[in-house]
Amino acid sequence: MKIWLKKNQCTGCGACSNICPKGAIEMIEDECGFKYPVINQSKCINCGLCKKTCPIVSKFESNRLNEPKVYATWSKDEENRYISTSGGMFFELAKYIIKNKGYVIGARYNKDNMVEHYLVNDLKGVEELRQSKYLQSDTKNIFKETLETLKSKKLVLFAGAPCQIAGLMKFLKKDYDNLITVEFICRGVNSPKAYRAWLSEIEKLENSKVTKVWFKYKVNGWKSSPRCTRVDLANGNYRIYNGNSNKYMSGYLGPNLYIRPSCGNCYFKNLPRQADITLADFWGINSNLDDDKGTSLVLLNSKKGIDIFEKINNNINYNERKFNEILEGNGCFNNSVHINSKSEKFLKSLTADNFSKQVNKYTKFFILTKIKNKIKKI
Repeated sequence: MKIWLKKNQCTGCGACSNICPKGAIEMIEDECGFKYPVINQSKCINCGLCKKTCPIVSKFESNRLNEPKVYATWSKDEENRYISTSGGMFFELAKYIIKNKGYVIGARYNKDNMVEHYLVNDLKGVEELRQSKYLQSDTKNIFKETLETLKSKKLVLFAGAPCQIAGLMKFLKKDYDNLITVEFICRGVNSPKAYRAWLSEIEKLENSKVTKVWFKYKVNGWKSSPRCTRVDLANGNYRIYNGNSNKYMSGYLGPNLYIRPSCGNCYFKNLPRQADITLADFWGINSNLDDDKGTSLVLLNSKKGIDIFEKINNNINYNERKFNEILEGNGCFNNSVHINSKSEKFLKSLTADNFSKQVNKYTKFFILTKIKNKIKKI
């Protein structure tokens, strides 16, 4: 049974699947590797909860600030800062929650190296949630788990993409006092199919299973980390893919070959934000605040966000900044990414044996198109 949204609108947040009282909605992967809700007509009772809960149909009315406080920050814990994607702010926030006997929910790698949302209540679990994961996470039943945990009166921190935070808030129907939400400035979520094909290619080449993926590996510094990825193997070796050798990031940063269609017209940009706190890399920050080890951009979008920031500020270095500094290095704060016109064709033709070959082929199309457009402009 068809849903109420077009494919280029649905974010795959899973709110509709979580809210269905009869379990009639399943998130099914399409030919391009993105999950969409599919309704089983024989189970559906036409209650309409799925559509009412959809964050695209109507947004949750929150008390987020139109003028958030902006900070450049980094953890005083050098090991945390190095392992983290930018300045280690997520880990510092999560540590506070765990210290106060709360729960943290975020994206982790499972045993198959795919990404899923998961609930943890200790620091070892939080370590699995740390770092960027450049593919869409599977939320499964995490909204239901979040609700049950909130009812226990425990402090809960939920981290995810802006659309996932929006879906959670619509599912919950209210902003719980014991809930703190954290989002990131999103460039767009990638297809798990493309990610699987990339890993399969590496495993075949190395004749060993991939055991860990470390995106934004800082071995050469923070500023060069977006195109540097470390992959650990079961045979004890590891490989570092950097620059042009990093085919997965080469197909993502620039050509935008495997970004979800809805990310091309994101409903969750600009202000007010979806979450209590927004995190990102503070690209373009003043040189005296950039030692190339990672600097976090932090937006405090609510009173709850401000309160928890004040409780952890002894563990971080922080410097208040002006709002307009955000836009200089984070264009995706208020602009959607452009989806490659050949993205669908690329993903449908992708197999476990042709990832690099297809990325090279479609990247050439992308470069030629850019050159042609520039000539036309001149």
